[in-house]
Amino acid sequence: MAVSFGSLKPVQLFDTLDILGEGTTLLVACLWLGLIISSRPAGPVTEWLYYGSLLLMYSYFLDLLDEFIRYPDTLRLMSWLESLPAPVGMLLLTYGLVGWHREQRSIDRQLRGRELFLRDHHLIDPLTQLYGADYLHAVLGREIALHRSQHKPLSLLLLDIDDFAGFNRRCGIAAGDNYLGQLSELLSSQLRHSDVICRYSGDRFVAVLPDTSDVQAQIMRQHLQQHLSMLCKDDNQPQLTLVCSSVSQSSAAAALQAALNAVTTARRQHAPLTVQNA
Repeated sequence: MAVSFGSLKPVQLFDTLDILGEGTTLLVACLWLGLIISSRPAGPVTEWLYYGSLLLMYSYFLDLLDEFIRYPDTLRLMSWLESLPAPVGMLLLTYGLVGWHREQRSIDRQLRGRELFLRDHHLIDPLTQLYGADYLHAVLGREIALHRSQHKPLSLLLLDIDDFAGFNRRCGIAAGDNYLGQLSELLSSQLRHSDVICRYSGDRFVAVLPDTSDVQAQIMRQHLQQHLSMLCKDDNQPQLTLVCSSVSQSSAAAALQAALNAVTTARRQHAPLTVQNA
């Protein structure tokens, strides 16, 4: 389209320095876009970063094209197309970076909370960097004691990956490990810093939600469901079962068993990303 609006400049009018500078800027924008696509999990923050980088790349491309093509002075369209996407792209990128910063702060709080509460590294799952079942039982037992003595509300979220072993057989162990990493990162970024997220078993994650009533847990479940549904868009990805449980039991084992029973009930009427209140 740009070529049809203008004419190619003579070679002697090419400005090598401008071409080098603008070409480098375009290349950097392309690299940003590639890094976002390859390293970010799916979600709203990634979309803001993606579209912001795309608009910048488009603007820089037209800016570079301007070094090779001369447009009539009366044609303002190309000038607008060259100028307008850049500030819009910068705004989208800024909004996305703010969201990314919030995610990282949430993940950092999770890491600091783990370090302050217990420095026993054998309790950490090496793959997801979340605490495992032993830590979950210890924390849940402590929270149940507080719940019973101080009458504070307590809830659980349990996320179960359906037929994870089958997914590993179809796609390979590396793909399975990558999927678990995406899930742990999503959970750490979307839940509160006061919540304790653990990998309960190979295909299950449990979040302990202190001072959280059933209504609040329902809201958190719906919020988490929206983000998790993005991981289930691909037919090749395993389906997820998410249950929300208000804790009324007197022991950690009983509370976890109640949540596991809710998973079993949810699977009987299974649909993609089943969500049920236990």
